[in-house]
Amino acid sequence: MNTVHSSDLWSSDHELTSLQVSEVARQVIEDGEGKIVYLGSGWRNDVYSLNNQWIMRFPRRKDVVPKLEKEVHISPVLAQVVADTGILIPDVKLITPKVSVGFPYPVGIYPMLKGVPAAINPKPEMNWPQLVPNFGAFLSAIHSIPTTSFEGFNLPIQQLDGTDDSNLEKEEIAAYLRSQNTKFLDEAAEWLDYCKPPMPFSEDFCFVHNDLTPENILLDSERGIVAGVIDWEDGAFGDPVTDFVTLPFWMGWENTFKVCDSYSLHIDDEFFERLEYKSKLASVSWLYYEVKRSDDLSSYFSYVKNVWNRNYSP
Repeated sequence: MNTVHSSDLWSSDHELTSLQVSEVARQVIEDGEGKIVYLGSGWRNDVYSLNNQWIMRFPRRKDVVPKLEKEVHISPVLAQVVADTGILIPDVKLITPKVSVGFPYPVGIYPMLKGVPAAINPKPEMNWPQLVPNFGAFLSAIHSIPTTSFEGFNLPIQQLDGTDDSNLEKEEIAAYLRSQNTKFLDEAAEWLDYCKPPMPFSEDFCFVHNDLTPENILLDSERGIVAGVIDWEDGAFGDPVTDFVTLPFWMGWENTFKVCDSYSLHIDDEFFERLEYKSKLASVSWLYYEVKRSDDLSSYFSYVKNVWNRNYSP
């Protein structure tokens, strides 16, 4: 899971115009009429909705295209595996804009999944007794996918060398945390001063979403459960703890550990040590790097606060 995004990585190698978006929309729907809404720009894509029925993802750079191609390849496998959980995933297809449009890359499209991101504040009333075991079953399902299911497409392998904090500006992050004069951020800064990475995962890798952030988890606001999981571009083989790391951000430790209890696969002896370390590291690094590109840090402050509010043990 990526936790550090430099300004260079967020940049686009082309200009996307409203006319180009409209022209691509005409290729998506037959009648050529549609209401287009800009949803936002992420690290890889500029994202729009069309008629509240379709999602259009426009790659920001050439190196994003293979990620979209990967998602097209793996989505049928994923959809079949998670069908019994009731949690939906996007059925991603690629369309090539007409030459006259002038957009240089294929565009990812899929039927829009209903729901609100788990990052939203305030959150809808959650049905934790139903959400927790269902999400545990969902993670068990995707982590059980045989490696042979993706034959013909080489998924990446996580590099787990125990130095996943080597590129962090730890002193700068700690200084920023202390500058906020807040108790839980002071605690986070003190931890950051002395933290050491745990031993890396050494057992068999499994398929992981690899970017299971609150923004990529859709909630059913009426039923209070997880409705869908989006953005599978980072799918890889790696440490299963990867997909648990950001759960404390939005559901807290108690519910995270209950998801672990509902997880039907093997949990290794160092699982919870890696989970706590990686959750803490991700929460503070996300906050620090978001300062550089956003004026609204409320969600990121809440993530750190939730991670440091651990009064429940597995």
